[in-house]
Formats: sequence, C-alpha cells, structure tokens
Amino acid sequence: MELLCEKYKEKVDSRKAACRRPREYCKFRNACLIHFLAGEKAGDEIKGAEDKDGEGKWAMPAVVGEL
Repeated sequence: MELLCEKYKEKVDSRKAACRRPREYCKFRNACLIHFLAGEKAGDEIKGAEDKDGEGKWAMPAVVGEL
C-alpha cells in the first residue's frame, strides 16, 4: 500500500514507511500515517532519541537561586 506525504506530496511504500525529514516542522504530523508507522517499527528508541531541546542539544535542568 502506498501512503502520501501531505507536506511534500511524495508517495511512500507502507512497508518502508519513514519520514524523510523528521526534524522539520510539519503541520500534518499529528495525523501522519508515515510518522506513526515509523514510530511503531522503531518502538521507544525514537522517543528516547528525540528528547532534546529545539536546537538538537540535550536539555539541561534549570538552576534557580543560589547554590
């Protein structure tokens, strides 16, 4: 079955479903079958790897007050 990337109007085979630009903003991502299927294949590995702030750096905890 072929899926359609709504943002770029590209066809993707469902067996090889993977977002070609996962770090770019996409207004269709919440309803995207390609993104969903890629996440299902990779399991929690993708979710752990994406735990970064917007600049691709690991987020650090905030320090409030004096130490």
